[in-house]
Parts: sequence; structure tokens; C-alpha cells
Amino acid sequence: MRIQSVELVSRPNAPSYQEKIYLARMDSGDTVELFQQHWDVLLPPESLVGLTLAEANKRRTDKMLAVAMGHH
Repeated sequence: MRIQSVELVSRPNAPSYQEKIYLARMDSGDTVELFQQHWDVLLPPESLVGLTLAEANKRRTDKMLAVAMGHH
């Protein structure tokens, strides 16, 4: 299964740090909540298109580690 499209969606009544999540539409037709938007890690939703869920999660983790280590 690969990601066909991703959008950032707002969650009503969520705390501000949890208010936006990445919602992925898979090529199987399923819709999956990927992960929450991380306030200091800018990950464009379109950068996840074509990836598997595992690849998308790895990309996010790599990006968070890069930011934490001062590499942007």
C-alpha cells in the first residue's frame, strides 16, 4: 500500500500541540491517520506521496532527528 495523497487536517477541541494531523489516503482506498504535525518539524504533506506508511514514518523520524541535531 502506498500513499496517494496527504492533507493536514485540524482536529476540533484538541490541544494546540495536537490540533493538526496528517491524514493519508492510500492507493487501496483506505484513509489512515499518519501522525500529528510536529510544531518544529515542517514536513510538507506532498513529500509523503508515493511512500509506504513505514517509509513516511521513517521520513518524519529522520526529519525530527535532523532538526534536533541542528541540521535542517
